[in-house]
Amino acid sequence: MKKFEFFNRISTKITMSFSLTFVAILLVLNFIIFFSIRSHLFIIEKGRILDRKELIIENINGILGSRRYDHITAVNMFDITGKSDTHRDEIFVNFRFPDTTFRRFKKFDLSFYTSMNTIVFHKYEKLEKNLKNEFYLMKDNYIYLNTVLTTDNGQKIYIQLINNMNSSYSLLETLISTMLLIDLIGFILAIIVGVLFAKNTLKPINLIADTAELINLHNLNKRITTSNHDDEIGRLIKVMNDMMERLEISFENQTKFISDASHELRTPLSIINGYVELLIQQGTSNRELTIEALSSIKEEVFNMTDLMEKLLFIAREENTRYNIDLVEVNIKVLLNRIVKEFKMIDKKHQYILKPSSDFVINIDEKLILQAIRAIIENSIKYTPKGNSISIYFLVDDSNLNILIEDEGIGISKKHLPKLFGRFYRVDEARTKNTGGNGLGLSIVKSIMDMHNGKIVVESQINIGTTIILKLPLQVII
Repeated sequence: MKKFEFFNRISTKITMSFSLTFVAILLVLNFIIFFSIRSHLFIIEKGRILDRKELIIENINGILGSRRYDHITAVNMFDITGKSDTHRDEIFVNFRFPDTTFRRFKKFDLSFYTSMNTIVFHKYEKLEKNLKNEFYLMKDNYIYLNTVLTTDNGQKIYIQLINNMNSSYSLLETLISTMLLIDLIGFILAIIVGVLFAKNTLKPINLIADTAELINLHNLNKRITTSNHDDEIGRLIKVMNDMMERLEISFENQTKFISDASHELRTPLSIINGYVELLIQQGTSNRELTIEALSSIKEEVFNMTDLMEKLLFIAREENTRYNIDLVEVNIKVLLNRIVKEFKMIDKKHQYILKPSSDFVINIDEKLILQAIRAIIENSIKYTPKGNSISIYFLVDDSNLNILIEDEGIGISKKHLPKLFGRFYRVDEARTKNTGGNGLGLSIVKSIMDMHNGKIVVESQINIGTTIILKLPLQVII
């Protein structure tokens, strides 16, 4: 839904994640600081009340030890509390004797006999009126300590020390308010930093989207620019650019393929159309002309059929590259069969099958047979009459190498890189005499690619050409 679109944006998610993470860390740190300070303050306040207890007991023992008094009186209490009150704190001292009670703290009464020698927390709450006669709840926090001192004559003096903790709690409340303010400011700053961070981080992604919108069939040369290829986004941009480059090459090849295929079909169709018009104009009365026209039409139909079959093979190879039928094939038997076939159909060349031992490999027999035949047919076209064409194989550590050698006219080095391209011809003028449409060697390469194999071409002008089909011993499909 559109109203939730803002929250579905990656920039919003990055900003919120960054902000919430920062605030969470800030809150954890604040909790640690708060409880550390709170614990430290309570330790200080407890220490004060314990120090005051020791001081009072020391003063009482001093009075009793002076031998001027054998017991503590009210006068002594004023003297003791007077000395105690010189400390800058809010510790009040109450005393209880067997016959009287002396209270310096009168806001509320606490028992002298409970929780002896243990510091106890006490919260005091009371409704009071302010100057406007409005009631408000007054809250005070105290800690107190009860202890008893027994004199030499058996007198028990109960001592109660009460420490007002309001100053410490006030400090903690101020600390909480300050921390909340810091958290709020930190959250706002985190959002601002998060927005800037998300904007800067997603800038390359937005650039990718903007560039992708500009790309179409007529504008495949667009590339995404970036100054940093070391991070994940840089790697993504590199992959996208590589993909677009492959797409551009693929569309260019497709366009060229369609153009070349159209060109190859245009010539035989023009020839057929010419002979048909000639027959329409001249009629069939001229038997010699009619036979010539029909023979030419038949030949061009055969050429177009051959072209279509090769185009269909290439299309099937591109769509079913991995669907090859691997079977165990004895290469020696396969090559012997091929040589016998060509000796029967081609009497103009000598075919030599070099001796070898049996060797079995897993390949698609029909496809490899087609590839070897295509290479030999090519050798026949460019090998003078009477010269030889040799076929044999060698095995190394990783490949089966099938070699086809001829004593033909050779191929110039400048043509070797393009030799297996579709519709590529070394010499257009020579092709018209020898026939062919430039797809035979392209199909050979496709077959080798299907077997994860390679083709190596070695050629010298006017000496001959050797084509090596390198098939891996373990064909991975």
